[in-house]
Amino acid sequence: MLVTACSDLTEPVDTLLSTATLLILPLQAGAPAPGSTSFWVYNARPTTHRLVHADAVNNPYLGWTFPAGSLLSLDGAPLGGGDSAMVTVDARPGHYGFTISPAGLSFQDDAAPTARFFFAWYADGSIADASSKYDTPSEYAAALNIWWETTVDLWRVAASSRPDGTDIVAAIIEATGEYVLAAPR
Repeated sequence: MLVTACSDLTEPVDTLLSTATLLILPLQAGAPAPGSTSFWVYNARPTTHRLVHADAVNNPYLGWTFPAGSLLSLDGAPLGGGDSAMVTVDARPGHYGFTISPAGLSFQDDAAPTARFFFAWYADGSIADASSKYDTPSEYAAALNIWWETTVDLWRVAASSRPDGTDIVAAIIEATGEYVLAAPR
């Protein structure tokens, strides 16, 4: 899928949509599942990590960058410069999405982590046919953003969601919870 800029198809950051009004990018049938991963994030240094497809070359599915000092608190207890936290990321089965936990982990506003979806290898662009809004899979791909579930079944575009190269979309991860790569239906 080729991503091109198309500003008339993007949603404002403060728009809330239900799951039924989003077209979440599915994985192709038979695509190797990315699964889940757990890793330590250290406040004293930057941390990067990737979740890959279980294929012969480990094509990336999702990547994260946690800047130094990104951890604010865990279950209400402040985290200092020498602290760390175990983060778990579970891929959403059959779709481009993930859950990041633990639920009580908070991030610094000025050093929040960034997530990047890589969808060149296994995206099923035919989902564009499910909406009259997109004439081609490329138009659908251009409208993709990372959406965050702010409350049950209400999603908003994650902060700074943007294309980050060909077939890559990145956003700031404001909080733990559910995130999907989607476009409005």
